[in-house]
Amino acid sequence: MIIKIIHIICGAVALLAGLGAIIFRKKVSYHKVFGKIYFYSMSIIFVSSIYLSLIKSNVFLLCVAFFSYYQCLVAFRALRLKKIHLGQGPTKQDWFIEIVFCCAHISFVTFAIYQFILGNTSIGIVSFIFGATGLSANRSTIKRLKGKISEKNYWLIAHVSGMLGSYIGAITAFTVNNNQRLGIPDLLAWLGPTLVLVPIIVYEVRKLKLSTIS
Repeated sequence: MIIKIIHIICGAVALLAGLGAIIFRKKVSYHKVFGKIYFYSMSIIFVSSIYLSLIKSNVFLLCVAFFSYYQCLVAFRALRLKKIHLGQGPTKQDWFIEIVFCCAHISFVTFAIYQFILGNTSIGIVSFIFGATGLSANRSTIKRLKGKISEKNYWLIAHVSGMLGSYIGAITAFTVNNNQRLGIPDLLAWLGPTLVLVPIIVYEVRKLKLSTIS
């Protein structure tokens, strides 16, 4: 299937480009190149993931696709919203992104509750975690878009945390979907990327919170 092949190729490119963006985060010219490759690869992955998840009834793939791409989109848009504290307002595109993905995250939570009622606990937990985490991210982004900010480098914090968050989702999707070949414990496949990258997010965000806006 050609869509699956495209999905796999873009997945590999995204993983490599994301790693390159992290490694060269202080080399602006290189970082921008790797970042753009990562973003456009993730855009293709998002579309192909929706198709593949629907034909395979793969709830996990669908949840990861929406969660990861939302984080990626918010991080990408953050670079264009650097002057919110000076009165710069979000565009219709920004609100459209929030509406679409907020609805998706609510759908995941609703689906999770339905699965709990049916007794499908594992699927319910996966859907609920991604939905609830996504809604929390929506809340934070909407606050920023409305100008409720305190950090001087709020746009950079949103960019770094969003991109790394999406990268966690991308790696998790890879490890979980390929775990039979990788042969690692299921728990490590699920939590490994988070355990490795979340400390990096925390460290980078703390460095960026140098001062507050008066």
